[in-house]
Amino acid sequence: MIQDYLKGQTQLINMYLEQYIPKGEPKILFDAIEYSLKAGGKRIRPILVLESAKTLKEDIDIKNFIDIAISTEFIHTYSLIHDDLPAMDDDDLRRGKPTCHKQFSEAIAILAGDGLLTYAFELISLNKNLSAEKLLKIINILSHNVGIYGMVGGQAGDILEDFKDIDFIHLNKTAKFIQACCQIGAVIADATPEEEDKLKNYGKHIGIAFQIWDDLLDEIGDPSKLGKKVNKDKEKNKITYPSIYGIEKSKEMAYNHINQAISYIKDLKNPQILIQIAEFIVSREV
Repeated sequence: MIQDYLKGQTQLINMYLEQYIPKGEPKILFDAIEYSLKAGGKRIRPILVLESAKTLKEDIDIKNFIDIAISTEFIHTYSLIHDDLPAMDDDDLRRGKPTCHKQFSEAIAILAGDGLLTYAFELISLNKNLSAEKLLKIINILSHNVGIYGMVGGQAGDILEDFKDIDFIHLNKTAKFIQACCQIGAVIADATPEEEDKLKNYGKHIGIAFQIWDDLLDEIGDPSKLGKKVNKDKEKNKITYPSIYGIEKSKEMAYNHINQAISYIKDLKNPQILIQIAEFIVSREV
C-alpha cells in the first residue's frame, strides 16, 4: 500500500532531518525552528524530490542529494510558520500543536521562518555531490517557484479580499512549489528536457489537486485527524473551490487534475510510485 511506503519514506526524511536541524544562539530562535520542523507532517515535498529522481534512475543514490530534499521541507515549514501568523491566517493550532507564534512569540516566529528560508538555500549551496551548474539550476527553480512569482505571490492573492482568481491562488500558493520539487528531482537525475517537462507538469497538476483536496477537507474533514479546526475558510469568507463549484464538482476537478498528472509520467522509466502518490492525494483524510 502506498500509505505504508509513504510512512517509511517520511521516517527516512525525519531521520535525515535530524542531521540538518541548525543549532546556535540565541537559543529561543533555534528552539522555535526545531519545534516547527518536528511538529510532524507528510514530508511530501522532499519525498517528491527523491521519487522524481528515482522515476528516471531507479538505482540513484539519494545520499548524494538528501540535503537538497531536506531544504524543501525547511522552505515548507517556513511557509507554514508565516501562514499561521495573526497577519495571515491567524491560526492557533498546526498538526494538533500550538503554532510557532503561540508557542514562542510572533516576532520569534517571523524570524524562525526567515531563518529557515535562507538556511535552505545555504544548505543547497553546500552540496558537494552535484555540479555547480546543477546547483545553480536547482536554486533558480526553487527561488522562482517559492518567491514572488510562485508561493509568495499566491499567498498575497489569498489574503486580499478583492482578489478573486482562485486558479491563480492555487497554482501559485501550492502547486508551483510542488512542481519545483518534481523538477528538481528531474535535474538531479540528468533528465532530458522532455522528461523534465513531464515531471514539471505532473507536479503542477498534483499540486492543484492537493490544494483543492485541502479546500474540501476544510469543509468535510475530521478535525481530530486534521489536527486543526475545520470551516476556517468559510468563517473568513475566503474563496475556495467548494465555495465556487460545490463539493462534488470540486472532487471531480481534483480527480481530473490527477488524471492529467498521471498522463504526463506514465511512460517514464519507473512511474509506479509517482502514480500511486497522485492517486493517494485525492483519497487522504489529512
